[in-house]
Order: sequence, then C-alpha cells, then structure tokens
Amino acid sequence: MGNGDGQIHYRDGIALAQVILFATSTLVALKLRWTGRMCWFTIGGFSIIRTVGAGCMLGTINKDSMGLWAGVFVCEGLGILMLIFALWEMMGRINSTVPTVHKRIFQVPQILTYIDIGVSIAGFITVSKKKHDQLLPTPWSRAGIAILFLIYLYTVGVWAYFWFQRHRYDQDSTRLAMCVGACMPLMLIRVTYSLIFIATANMMWNAVKGSPTAYLLMTMIPEVIMVGLCCFTVWNTLPAIEMQKQAKYQRAEEEGQSLGELPR
Repeated sequence: MGNGDGQIHYRDGIALAQVILFATSTLVALKLRWTGRMCWFTIGGFSIIRTVGAGCMLGTINKDSMGLWAGVFVCEGLGILMLIFALWEMMGRINSTVPTVHKRIFQVPQILTYIDIGVSIAGFITVSKKKHDQLLPTPWSRAGIAILFLIYLYTVGVWAYFWFQRHRYDQDSTRLAMCVGACMPLMLIRVTYSLIFIATANMMWNAVKGSPTAYLLMTMIPEVIMVGLCCFTVWNTLPAIEMQKQAKYQRAEEEGQSLGELPR
C-alpha cells in the first residue's frame, strides 16, 4: 500500500474504486434530497466520509504523511453508524405510516451512539499521544466496537419485530422492511471484521494497514452493496408526504370512509 514511493498497490486500487463508487452515491444522495426522499443525509454523510478516507489513502502514494494516515484511520472508524441510522430511518418511516413500536424504541440507539462517540473521542486522544503501535487496539477502541455490536444486535431485534408485523404494511413499507433485512447479514460481516481485529490484535484485520483482500471482502464490498440497496429502495419509495397520504387513504378505505370526507 501507499508509503510515499509513488507506486500504486493493491490497497490503493481499492481506495480508487471507493472514491469512484462513493462519490457516485454522494450524488445519488443529493438527488434523494432534491426529490424529498429520506436517508439522503445518512447515505450522503457515509459516502462523503468514505470518499475522504479513500482520498487520504491515495494521497499516501506520493507522501508518507502521518496526517494522511490519521485521516484514513479516523474515516475508517467513522461512517458505519451512518449506515445503521439509515436503516433506522427506514424503520421510522414504516412506524410513522403504521405504528408498530413505541417511539422510545428509537431513542435507545441514539443514546448508545452518543456514548460511542464519546468513547471514540477519548480513544483518539489516547492514540494520538502514543508514540508506537498507534494502530493496535486500545481499551477505548474495544469499548467502541462492543457498543457498535450492541447497537447492531438491538437493530436486528427491532427489525425482526417489524418483519413479523409486515402483514399490516403497504407495498412501500414492506419494501423498506425487506431492505433493512437484506442489510442485516452484510452489516454483520462488516462489524465482524472490526471485532476480529479488536479481539486478536492481528494486523491482518486492520482496516488501515491490514490485508487488502480481507478489507475488500469484509468491508468495502458489504458497504457498497448496502449503500446500493438503500439507494435503490429509497428511490423506489414514495416521498414522505405522498406515503402519508397513501396510508391515510388506505385507513379510510378500511374504515369505509369516503375520500371526500378526509381532512385536507
């Protein structure tokens, strides 16, 4: 990989592919924003973080700079929570159309995320003060990944409840539930990659200077597929206003109420 020698290595090729793919998904996120669709912020935020991180990686081809490596390290540690929140946003849209769980259910991952962010900041400060082995796991990084895994497990459990209630959903809500379910095993692969490194401290599983093949198969490909699934699903889902109107009409029909009697 890049070490300032001017040579393009395997890991640099992966970074180049990331720049192209995630720059594209950033444009798609902007299109979602312009058309009033959901998840534009979470998908766009994740895509920007990955594009910047990959750009820093490409920068190390000609310059072996600690600043660039720090950029890669920070961006690799960030982002995945944005994808998880995209899935929660989809479940939130379902819940606003067909009330399925109490709103407080959605507050739990937010609280855990704030804790995770605090742990990540403390971990970054600790690592920045180390003179050696800066990429090896620390108690802070272990705590951060443990919280991330807890958020993932909680997300799976809530999605499972939503899935068992799918007979109540319309076509758009069912499509959103299917997208979240399809992302669950991909998210597990991505989180497992980080867990392996934290548990073993084996540099092969390090996202910055580890095995490019392991990174490709367990980080880049799952993330690209998840972003693609989310973009495709959201693009084929009605904007919030239209979705709420459709749900209102559907409830009226079920109650035998004429459309003319509905409030505007």
